[in-house]
Amino acid sequence: MNYKHSCVVDAKFIYKTLVLVLLTQADQGEEQEWKVQNYTLAEGEQLIDTAPPIMRPHAGAAGFVSPKWDSDTSAWIEAATEEEVEAWEAEHPDPNAKTLEELRVDKETEISDACNTAIVAGMDVETSQGTEHFALQETDQINLTTALSAVETGAAGYPYHADGQLCRMFTREEIEAIAKASIQHKLYHTTLCNHLLTWARRAETAEELGGITYSADNLPEDLATNMAQVLAAATAMSA
Repeated sequence: MNYKHSCVVDAKFIYKTLVLVLLTQADQGEEQEWKVQNYTLAEGEQLIDTAPPIMRPHAGAAGFVSPKWDSDTSAWIEAATEEEVEAWEAEHPDPNAKTLEELRVDKETEISDACNTAIVAGMDVETSQGTEHFALQETDQINLTTALSAVETGAAGYPYHADGQLCRMFTREEIEAIAKASIQHKLYHTTLCNHLLTWARRAETAEELGGITYSADNLPEDLATNMAQVLAAATAMSA
């Protein structure tokens, strides 16, 4: 006596379960179904000879919520609607998913790291040589502060260099322009960082946290307004 495994589907071809089917030998030597073990087929149910679908164990995992057999493609497809899947996932959360507070800590770190990266990347400044780029690593900021101090105390110029360029004498005006640009550059990013961190700390869902990126483009209206006011006031004071 032989056996096989078959999938049970209902009248709408929705997967129900996997059953063991015992087989008997016919007179012509062909195998025929004999009896489904430990299961009684309900009205409209039938057997499908295929591998069972992968069922989703929880939100975030692969698999089906409500698999349906598609006879046209001979494959399992998802029968649950988007709303039904969302409701199912809410009832079956990922046991390994981070809590909202853990996600918040990660987002704050992400924002702070992005701010630091943007600051040290530096900015472009118009000089006598055209548009030149100046990085703002910690040593660059120290060197620029030294150069600015020198010209502010009477030096007509100071040796400095743009990224990847040979050191040359920069005029007082060039040093002052680079220093001013660096202050504006750093102010913008520290202000942006502050407003993004404020947003992250008040976010109420994981989806909201996930939508926060290092950009001022998508700031909530109140934060965008406040940031614009702060930067405008700072620019007016330095003019």
